[in-house]
Amino acid sequence: MSDVTNILVNIGAMIRTRRKRLGMTQQDVAEIAGVQRQTISRVETGNGTVAVTTLARVAMVVGLELGVKPRYEQGRP
Repeated sequence: MSDVTNILVNIGAMIRTRRKRLGMTQQDVAEIAGVQRQTISRVETGNGTVAVTTLARVAMVVGLELGVKPRYEQGRP
């Protein structure tokens, strides 16, 4: 699994966990985010291509925030 795929799978798992904790269905999140339910499924599994804006909107619906941090503390490994 590539680094990017691994990141997307981890983000999707966090979104799914949070959604379930809130007692929301994929359809609930989709309606609030203004996307199709299938898009929520793709986000949660890390499969398929989803725009960053869509990912951010879905995260916000479940009370999460996307962020970026340095990959390495000092330069490259």
